[in-house]
Amino acid sequence: MKLAQFIQTNMERLLEDWEEAVLEIAPELKGEDSRALRDHAREMLDFITEDLLTFQSKEEVARKAVGKGKHLVSGIGEKHGKHRLRQEMSMHQLVQELRALRARVTKAWGDEQGGLTTKDIDELVRFNEAIDQLVATSMSSFSALKNQVTRLFETMLKASPDPAAVFEPDGKYLFLNDAMAGLVDATHRDVVGKTPKQLNLELASGIHDAITKSVTTGQTERWEHRHCFPSGDEAYLECQFVPVFDDRNEIEAVVKTSRNITERKQAEHQIWRSANFDLLTGLPNRRLFIDRLEQTLLEAQRLDSSFALLFVDLDGFKQANDQLGHKAGDQLLAMVAERLVTRVRAMDTVARLGGDEFTLILKETDREGAEEAANALLTSLERTFEVDSHRVHVSSSIGLAVFPGGGTDVDQLMHNADQAMYAAKEQGGQQVQAYDSSMAQSKAEDLRLSRELDDALSENQLEVYYQPIIDIRTGAIYGAEALLRWNHPHKGLLTPATFLSTTEQHRIPDEINAYVLEQAVKCQIRWRDLRGEALPIHINESPTTFVTQNLVDQWRARLTQIGLNESWITMELTPAAFNVIHASGFNPSKSLGLPDVRLKLAVNDFGIEPFSLLALQEFEMDSVKIDRELIKDAGQGGKPDRILKGIIAMAHAIDVQVIAVGVETDEQLQFLSRAGCDYAQGFLFSKPLRQDDFEELLKRDRQKTH
Repeated sequence: MKLAQFIQTNMERLLEDWEEAVLEIAPELKGEDSRALRDHAREMLDFITEDLLTFQSKEEVARKAVGKGKHLVSGIGEKHGKHRLRQEMSMHQLVQELRALRARVTKAWGDEQGGLTTKDIDELVRFNEAIDQLVATSMSSFSALKNQVTRLFETMLKASPDPAAVFEPDGKYLFLNDAMAGLVDATHRDVVGKTPKQLNLELASGIHDAITKSVTTGQTERWEHRHCFPSGDEAYLECQFVPVFDDRNEIEAVVKTSRNITERKQAEHQIWRSANFDLLTGLPNRRLFIDRLEQTLLEAQRLDSSFALLFVDLDGFKQANDQLGHKAGDQLLAMVAERLVTRVRAMDTVARLGGDEFTLILKETDREGAEEAANALLTSLERTFEVDSHRVHVSSSIGLAVFPGGGTDVDQLMHNADQAMYAAKEQGGQQVQAYDSSMAQSKAEDLRLSRELDDALSENQLEVYYQPIIDIRTGAIYGAEALLRWNHPHKGLLTPATFLSTTEQHRIPDEINAYVLEQAVKCQIRWRDLRGEALPIHINESPTTFVTQNLVDQWRARLTQIGLNESWITMELTPAAFNVIHASGFNPSKSLGLPDVRLKLAVNDFGIEPFSLLALQEFEMDSVKIDRELIKDAGQGGKPDRILKGIIAMAHAIDVQVIAVGVETDEQLQFLSRAGCDYAQGFLFSKPLRQDDFEELLKRDRQKTH
């Protein structure tokens, strides 16, 4: 069978063989439409068949022998070369593909023929000539298109405003665009073939390290650096070093691109500065001050040295601010900051915590040196300030604490310096006070807290946390206790024990109680909808407010808002508070004034303080909360166990429920369960949680019990 006839007869089988060969040569083409691959090959085989069937004169044979055959092959070869380049095949793969086509066709035909005649050999020669023509034209087309792409790429790179360069694996320049040439301040001719080190570039070491790492790992490397231009201008550049792999998957070059990120860096710096510096004075703010204080403390511990922390509060600033206006007040604060900075060393820190309060860290300073520096500051601040043509006089109260005697950690140092400053203010101001241990429980703290609590109420610094009360029999959440917390701007989260005595002295509890009750009512309504039933909430109240009946009036309004047939909020009071109420002749459980609604009451700290058992019935108590001091030794088999059993039995005898407070161990819980205690509360189940967190706990508990 003639070769041309063989190709026509076995076209589909040959195309399948050809496709298999291509995918072996270029595995990356897997997934390509096989019909498209075969149709492309079909054109080449059709050309070869036509060529074999066409009579050729001796002249045409001679022309083909020197690569000057029919022009028809030119279009087919060009199409093949362009197609393969677009498929990202290499020229080597293209040649392999056509060689595979030649080998598979001739082998298949030879196997069928069983032996070749002289005429068969002539056909085979013509077949090889056709293949050679296809190889030549495909390579020419492939190369021409690739050269065009290269020219376009080079033009694009040269015109790009972003500096770009190509390096050999050993770090020598292969190419650089105009932007990169301007960056290194050299011409292309001076740079190509040399390394950054040979060119004495300032960043040569960094570039060399990045190229070496990219070549070693085969990964893209990123690098940011500050560059100084020949003009003297500076910019931040972000560089990428990308390895280039050849056909054998070996790195033949590294491409470096640079991007000007100066604006981004400036924006990041501005964000950082805004987060760490006071906008008015330019001094470090509380965040940066704390960081520097921590670093100073670590340094002093390492070197076994001392340093001083000073708190400065301006005397008379509020009056000056009110008289001159806030704008002038801001100018005054900026002047104070400038005056403080000029009185300390470069290694020291002056910061503004807020308002008219400043802090200073004096490194390598003992108490004597700190007092000397503080008195110098005091004298400096007493000098007249010129603000908008006004002569302004202010003084200052300065408190100081020296490490290690005045505190061994950041919180303690700040607290003690703050105490000393308020001691100075309490004694009339315009003086320096060094911290000593007698200030630990001084009235200065009460003075400060009472003043700051006004701001806490108006600036929403108060928050109500909730701790679950667990039904011991089922393990489910029965209710919650509402616990007041103060998010103090400087001291962090404070519990009522820290400030309640202060509030009662200054007659603020009415407002606090109203806030806690309002928050509890809102949560009661929200959680009733979530659970499908009311969630009992316990609230601690102040006895000084309770006996005025003002609180009962507040409860009446809030409970009406709830819209329940009975109150599911329980008011907790200490035994001492109930004794005061009992002596006054006032019975809150009968004074609510709402039909079918009785005020639920509970005794807190039960079992520790004296309390009349008759009062449990007189005030129609719903529950008692056993003090944690009795709970801590529960389950040990001693006297506390007998006391607890007695309390529980006595309470149940008069229909009063019992809640154990401060439960922290399984041993305690097991004992309380055996003793018949109704409910438990403590860290064994959960710490007090913010409203959202408690709500999530409530949802999980509901899913677990349904």
